[in-house]
Amino acid sequence: MPSKFEESIYRMLSDEPVTPNEVAGKLGISHKTAQRALMHLALTKNDVKYKNSGRIHLFWKTNVEHTKRAT
Repeated sequence: MPSKFEESIYRMLSDEPVTPNEVAGKLGISHKTAQRALMHLALTKNDVKYKNSGRIHLFWKTNVEHTKRAT
């Protein structure tokens, strides 16, 4: 079930990676809420990507049109 913050978090994503902490600070929500919503987006949307770098989770949105042309 999607969170009520997913739409606003999805609009915040761009080509630049963001952490759940950055998203939580901008929306005034907890780190855990932001991380769960970001992970749900990464699993359900084709254009949201995720990378775990140690303890840091990074999320960003890619241009699906650009990726389809490159392959």
